[in-house]
Amino acid sequence: MKKANLFLIAGLAALTAGAANAQTAAAPTPPTFGAAIPGQCVLDEQAAMTTSAMGKAASQRLVQLKSVVDGELQQQGTALETEYKTLAANQKTQAATPAGKTAWETKAQDWAKKRDAFQGKVQQRQQEMQYTQQEVMAAIFSKMIPNINAVVTQKGCSTVVSAASLLSYDTTTTGADGKPVAQKFTYVNPAMDITSAVVQKMDSTGELLPAFDRVSLDQPAAQGAAAAPAGTPKPAAAAPKPAAPKPAAAAPKPAAAGTAPKTN
Repeated sequence: MKKANLFLIAGLAALTAGAANAQTAAAPTPPTFGAAIPGQCVLDEQAAMTTSAMGKAASQRLVQLKSVVDGELQQQGTALETEYKTLAANQKTQAATPAGKTAWETKAQDWAKKRDAFQGKVQQRQQEMQYTQQEVMAAIFSKMIPNINAVVTQKGCSTVVSAASLLSYDTTTTGADGKPVAQKFTYVNPAMDITSAVVQKMDSTGELLPAFDRVSLDQPAAQGAAAAPAGTPKPAAAAPKPAAPKPAAAAPKPAAAGTAPKTN
């Protein structure tokens, strides 16, 4: 039965991969659009922010900041894990006497406080990265508005519709390097789409966001990150969260994560 299941899973995986390759090779044939509506333009603001030189530079900076956060949390998490292992290894011998047991329990309690503080820092760093990313996107959009206005004037747009409100689907094409590239197809006459024109206008200025750092929740809001860029880098990943040691006569066993050590 297990072999049959394995063969079934392998077969399904092969079919899935084949379907994915078929999708990449044969994207849906685009429709033939009717005439462009005079004065009506469409803008994909998210694409404009992320594909502009300003957005790309800001995204790279966000990746750097996340890397620093990951390194900080990894180092502290590893140190905490090492300390836990030492406590667990010494529990049996140190608890052989009442005084030794008291000393060990004190160390275990101190360790639990460090663990709780570390978990709090992990959550804080995640929030800081989220706030930084939000500030960055707001700053890029603010910088983008004059360029949108210039393109709207040039194109004679009477109204500008966000591409996010239009029907669309995700597709995949092959890039110049032969690798698949994810794209979004929006049901709108390309002649009405001013996204590329806005990106070109932004890039022609050569303007980038001022240098910025991660928002710090330890400081007043006014002293947080400098006006920042777009992009959606995922909050920093949490470093390992060791459990609190549980004193007992037998060999130590880790308690459930997030619980304080129990003492007798």
